[in-house]
Amino acid sequence: MRKMLLGLMLAAAALVHAADKPCGKADAAAAEKAIDRVVTWQQLHKAWQDYRHCDADAVRDVFTDALLRLTVEWKNVDALAGAMRSEPQYRDFVVAHLKSEAAKDDRDAIYSRAKASCPSGLDAFCGELADVVKAADEADSAKAKPQAGKK
Repeated sequence: MRKMLLGLMLAAAALVHAADKPCGKADAAAAEKAIDRVVTWQQLHKAWQDYRHCDADAVRDVFTDALLRLTVEWKNVDALAGAMRSEPQYRDFVVAHLKSEAAKDDRDAIYSRAKASCPSGLDAFCGELADVVKAADEADSAKAKPQAGKK
């Protein structure tokens, strides 16, 4: 029990440290290079673990591109579902990138795959993805419409 508690405390400390760690130019360059090579959900998760402190500007765009490549491909999504379920911060990362402006052109494809090609046992996960991209599209549409009474 003590070992498990100690392990949880160390993991929490590592998360706090990673979130506070600044992203220098060398880190950002390494992050972009590593994320560009991502071809599996496990690699994306590892890149996020290593470089989440750099999730801004150009690195944010590369993270989004990698996430969209994998999501639109829709292979082995059970690995994404598992990682999102086990790590709430990773779930938040995925959701934020799916809601981003850079993701808008791929949201329809993600919605359709989540609705039509959901693997057995992942209904809640697929429903969440579909809801996230649909809500993001609706929010974008609402922003694009001029408000009544304003010119």
